[in-house]
This record gives sequence, C-alpha cells and structure tokens, in this order.
Amino acid sequence: MSDDLVEDVNEPAGTAELQRLQDKYRKQNIANDRARELIEEDLNSGRYGDDQADEISRSFEQSCREVLERIQDEIEAHRRAYNLPSTASQWADE
Repeated sequence: MSDDLVEDVNEPAGTAELQRLQDKYRKQNIANDRARELIEEDLNSGRYGDDQADEISRSFEQSCREVLERIQDEIEAHRRAYNLPSTASQWADE
C-alpha cells in the first residue's frame, strides 16, 4: 500500500492534505531540534568567539522560525480554503 495520504470519504474535503501539512510542520520542528543540538555542540567547542556564536545562534533560530511560520501559513490558508476548523492551541504545545 502506498504511503500517500488518501481522502477518507467520511472526512471533510482537504483533511488528508491538512494532515500532510501538519506532518511537514512536525518533521521540520524535529529537524530544527536536531540541527540545534549539532550547532550548540559546535558553538560550545570554543571554535567561535562569544559574539560570533551569539550571531550564529540568532541567525539559526530566525531561520527556523521563518520556515515554521511559512508552513503554518500554508496550514492556515488550507484550513480557510476548505473551511476546516483551526486548532491554534495545538501549535502552542509543539
């Protein structure tokens, strides 16, 4: 059986795509966490001065936020397009 999401006839239209987008968000969040650990190890190695390490960390965090915000925007646009309920409180926990 394919890993592709298939619309369940009992679910509202757009639900499978919404799940795909939510999975994309979760996977990106996990990837960010893993990358953050590697960057922190590198920054703690003493290879960089404090100012440079702070700038690398700030830049990385900003990049992570931007990517997650773009995915979140896709999710919200999809919800609006298919009139699906918003679960904004769900994102506060992730």
